[in-house]
Amino acid sequence: MKPISSHQHAFLTTDYLAQLVTLLKQQGFNAKQILANSQISENSLRQNHKISPIQYQQIIENALELTQDPLIGIKHGQGLDISSHGFLDFAAIAADTLDQALSLAIRYTRTRTLLADLRFHKEDDSAVIQIARLAAMTNTFPFVVENIVASFLGIARFLINSSEPLPAIVKLAYPAQTDPAEYENLLGVPVLFNQPYNQICFPEFLLETPVSKANANSRGLAETECERLLAELDQGNDLVTKIRHQLVKLNAFPTLPVIAQVMNSSPRTINRQLAQLNTTYQHILDEARREKAIELLSHSKVNIEKIATQLGYNDPSNFGRAFRRWLDKSPRAFRKDA
Repeated sequence: MKPISSHQHAFLTTDYLAQLVTLLKQQGFNAKQILANSQISENSLRQNHKISPIQYQQIIENALELTQDPLIGIKHGQGLDISSHGFLDFAAIAADTLDQALSLAIRYTRTRTLLADLRFHKEDDSAVIQIARLAAMTNTFPFVVENIVASFLGIARFLINSSEPLPAIVKLAYPAQTDPAEYENLLGVPVLFNQPYNQICFPEFLLETPVSKANANSRGLAETECERLLAELDQGNDLVTKIRHQLVKLNAFPTLPVIAQVMNSSPRTINRQLAQLNTTYQHILDEARREKAIELLSHSKVNIEKIATQLGYNDPSNFGRAFRRWLDKSPRAFRKDA
């Protein structure tokens, strides 16, 4: 990656990075190595200055290069205690049940990171936390996913305060980067690879588990602060989420000029702002198409040619090529497996 230019749009907090720097220092690396090419000083980390997604990605790349440890994201996530997540964790800790705690945590995750989109839903007899990519971090996104997975498993264990093993399964949408057994040893739960989505799956009955530290007054105060932070994001920083919401609302996959018109903007402005977020409109469109394709192939009987048309492909063969790029199998093979 090229050195970061100073004009990049900065809005991510450095709390988590400061703790990553501490972890890497414990392994013998110095701040200059860890922060190389990011234009971030160690002092700015201490003062919790805002940084851009591109700067964040640079430091993750540095960490992976220095340690040569593909599981450093898990180890970093496990090193974050319950107080590392700010008001988000205060809201979750004060919830009545694990269901309420996870719902609050997912809702307010955007106040802590805009590198991934987290969703919480129930499917069959499972409660599912799903992690999708927002920024274009192809090489470093496994670090982000595994960091989030390790953090949420740690939060769940803390909230239910049980000596029993946590009944959860982790699904990752990419191959194992090292021996699969190492993932399971670190996370303490089964891990499946090359799945359609990145997910943490809990049995639905676990959601009714009471949170021992439930406190409605504390939860109210924490929620108020999180809502304030969300409002700040919605005033301009979270363009990726705004575009994703528009795509859902339109139930279509329009060209950039069309989406720019819908959002009262211009293609040039949107391109420039997305570049500062280390992503592109095409990437957002591809991610949305991928999710919709998986949904239709898994839960409907719509034929593949019609699915291709719904996703905006004039030629079904173009859809087939895109799907193979996403999941390394054809739409028909995926539907058969599903």
